[in-house]
Amino acid sequence: MNEIDVGVDFGITNSDIAIKSDKSVSYKTLSSEKNIHLSLKNIIKDLQSNSVLNNICVTGGKHLDLPDNFDGLKILKKNEITCIGAGAKYLSGIDSDFLVLSCGSGTACVGYKNKTSTHLGGSGLGGGTIRGLCKLAAQVDDPEEINELSKKGSQIGDYVLKDVVSGPIGFLPEDSIAVHLGNLDMINKLKKEDICKSIIYLVATNIARLAATTAISSSLDKIVVVGRSPNYSLYTEVLQRWIEYSGLEVIFLKEGEFATAIGALES
Repeated sequence: MNEIDVGVDFGITNSDIAIKSDKSVSYKTLSSEKNIHLSLKNIIKDLQSNSVLNNICVTGGKHLDLPDNFDGLKILKKNEITCIGAGAKYLSGIDSDFLVLSCGSGTACVGYKNKTSTHLGGSGLGGGTIRGLCKLAAQVDDPEEINELSKKGSQIGDYVLKDVVSGPIGFLPEDSIAVHLGNLDMINKLKKEDICKSIIYLVATNIARLAATTAISSSLDKIVVVGRSPNYSLYTEVLQRWIEYSGLEVIFLKEGEFATAIGALES
């Protein structure tokens, strides 16, 4: 049977898995359980069906609650911040320093300088916020449906600058959001697609500003985006617009949702 090393990133909703053999690296995702021991048991069972597991490196969630040995296998526990930086470095191949914007259920900013990862801040806003608010306000919580609805929506529930001021504010474009979901005259007229679009804008705009200010204050001119939230096409569009508006380079990684998992193997 094929021998593999495994990196696992336990998330609130999904557990992302990097699988490394002598010949290749592959990735998969399984749903997370509330009990992390059960999550790991399910992952091991799934992988052992056609492979021999050598090393299992774990990070994220409550991974420190796991024992050092699990079902006869040694469990190597890795620092999540170190894994985020190492995974972004592995997937991007960038030689210079950069900021990693890790966009999961919440959001983390990790500086990668001189091959060292440092936690620089973050936000409780993220993909989990998008799903939660869309479920609350539009009764939709499937990410693919939210993504499709947001493409069709308008922003009649938001105020942009040209709606509320008669002149420029600094160098901001006139279509910059002045108040998210602040147009109370239109709130009861919003369709599901309008709600989904405004919610993604609310989260993505604020995360873009957080990332830009964190990068600038840390003297970093590149932002590498990882995580699953960029699977919302509007989220990616908003991030790119406002990060580039700040004069920074932004890079969205292929298979970026697995950065932390592969980082567990590479750190």
